Formats: sequence, C-alpha cells, structure tokens
Amino acid sequence: MKSPQEAVTPAPAPGVFGEGKAPKKVGDLRKNITMAEIAKHAGVSQGAISSLLNDRDYGIRVSEKTRERVFKVCRDLGYIPNDLRAVVRMYPEFGDFCLLISEQVPGGVAHPHGARILAGALAAVPEPSRPFTLGIYDETLDYLADVETLPHAVRSGVVSKFMFFGSSSASLLQTLTKRGFPVVSVGYDTPMLGVVSVVPDYARAARLAIEHLVQLGHRHIGVVSGPFGTSDWPVLELNRGVRLAAEELRIPIEAQHIVYAGPETDTEPVALREMLAHQPGPTAIFCMSDGAAAAVLALAASLGLEVPRKLSVIACGGGPGTRGLHPALSTVRLPMEELGAAAVQEIDRLVREPLPAEPSRIVLEVALEARASTAAPDR
Repeated sequence: MKSPQEAVTPAPAPGVFGEGKAPKKVGDLRKNITMAEIAKHAGVSQGAISSLLNDRDYGIRVSEKTRERVFKVCRDLGYIPNDLRAVVRMYPEFGDFCLLISEQVPGGVAHPHGARILAGALAAVPEPSRPFTLGIYDETLDYLADVETLPHAVRSGVVSKFMFFGSSSASLLQTLTKRGFPVVSVGYDTPMLGVVSVVPDYARAARLAIEHLVQLGHRHIGVVSGPFGTSDWPVLELNRGVRLAAEELRIPIEAQHIVYAGPETDTEPVALREMLAHQPGPTAIFCMSDGAAAAVLALAASLGLEVPRKLSVIACGGGPGTRGLHPALSTVRLPMEELGAAAVQEIDRLVREPLPAEPSRIVLEVALEARASTAAPDR
C-alpha cells in the first residue's frame, strides 16, 4: 500500500507542454497561425481541424490518434484559438477544476464527506483565485446517447480537470476520457480505463474500530451499517472490514446486533431500541457514520444508558460536526480533506501527461482517535 507521499506526485509549475519541449507561457502562444498551416503540419483537412476545435463532428469522423496529432501540432506551434472552449480542449492545463457529485449522494455537497472533500480540494487548487466549479450528475443517464443531458460544467467547455464523488457513471466518464481530460474518483473505487481513484482504507477503518473495542474487553458488539442491500462501495468496504476483524479476533457479530440505517440523518431509532433491548445486549456499538453515532448517543441518553460505562460508542468519519457531542466521540478518522487535496494534485499532474492506460488507485491511511465515548465494559 502506498502512502500519500509516495502515491501523489507534486504538481509541476503551470504551463503548456509540447512533447520534448520546455513549458511555454501564455504569452508565447500565437493567434496568427492559420488553419492551413496546422492542416499542413498535421496532414489532415481544415474541416477536421475545425471539427476538433469546435467539438462538433460536422459529418467528419476524426480518430483519437488524429485528434492527438492535431493538438500536438497546435501546441508545438504555440497556436491559441479565439474561442476559450477550444483553448481548454487544446490546453487542458488552462481549464478549471470541477467536482461532480452524484444525485444519489444524500445532501450532495452538504454530505459530511462531500463537504470535507470540497474543502480540501479548494485549499489545494494552485491558482491564487482558486477557481472551482460544482456539478451534479445522474448515474442512470446515458450521456453518450444524449450529450444535451451532460452536466452544465461539462457542456460549458471551460472545465478540464474533473473530480467525482459518488458511484460512477460509465457513460459520463467515457465522455470525459475520450476528450483527453483527466478524471479522479474521490472516495469511491472506480476501476475504469483512464480513471484514478483516491480513496481512504475503509476496510482498515472498520477493523481498527472493532479491534479497539475488543482490546477494551468488549465481546458483544453492535454495528450500525448503511441501508440494507446497498451497493454503495464505501459501505461494502466497511462491512468487509467488520467481517475480517470478527474472523481474526474470533468474536461473533450477531444478526440481532446489526442495524441497517438510511442516510446520515435517518438512523432508525426503533431498530436501535430493539438492538439494545436484545439479551445479552451489545456493550459497544460501531457506527459507520458520524450521523449514526450522534443518533446512538442521543438514544442512549434518552434511555438512561451512561456512555461509556454502560455502552461504548465509536464512529467512522471524524468530521467537524462531531466536535460538540458529549461525551467526546471516539472515531476512526477518514482523511476526506486529504483526499480532496490529493485529487487536485493528481489531476494537476495528469493534465500534463498522457492519461493512464490502466485504472489505478491511491489509498490514504486512516487513524484511530480514542476519546471519552469508549471504555472497558462495566463488569
């Protein structure tokens, strides 16, 4: 497993790169180069060049190799189009950053993880003005079949550095990688060609939480998971970590001690009450989100269960919203701000290099932060 320092290459200074040439500055680019000159150097028709620069087919089919050749000639000549959108297509390093969030993510950018990723990404954008665009995508749409449904951030033509948060849309990712734009999936593993995934070690996070409770002496542990039957990759990985920890530590996770919760703010109190009423009941609960942990603490207080003497609670997240909880919440911190920063650095590197031929993944470490909500079980 790579550490963040090993996995993420620092971004080079902004500039335009021609193959085998030193970086150019905007002032080095020229507008007085004609289509005829470009066509001559690239060995293609002026119609093909116009099609590429305007992102329209005009009935002319242009292969990826031809596209690369034309754009390389333009960059080597220092040509700069009049249209800003054409500039970004030709020199993607000049485009803005964008975070696209799936409609299926509860709360969108207000989701605790999404907000932290955005904060880390904004702080890492190299330009002093920190230009950044937000967009929403629908996983169910076929963007290849109908380009008019593409998110506005994609259709605007001024964005070239894309980050995703949420389950993948294959058609949208193919649309972007086909245009030569770098794509980084943040928080979700997306094994698609041309895509780099930057993720925390979710399975390790769950294992750390269970190990912490077992080391304190707990043998009856409850789990507040995600929605029943979910295909959400982070939840699947967290559940895998719970299973691995239970097998390694030889402790049972009983079905009666598992609660399947909805979105962050919709943990079901009835199911929690039933779990706590089960005999023997759990002496500790691992919650897969900060919101679920807050709900468990509130329910424990209403039932007169003193935390941590009668019930230990540990969460997975570590967002700023947990700071006001009482008692102070033990957590396995997910490095969401670091994910956002690492994604920006990776995109800034990729935008100056050929897109990766294979899917790749950068995994960031998680950390246990034990506080007042966990202790040895009351004997």
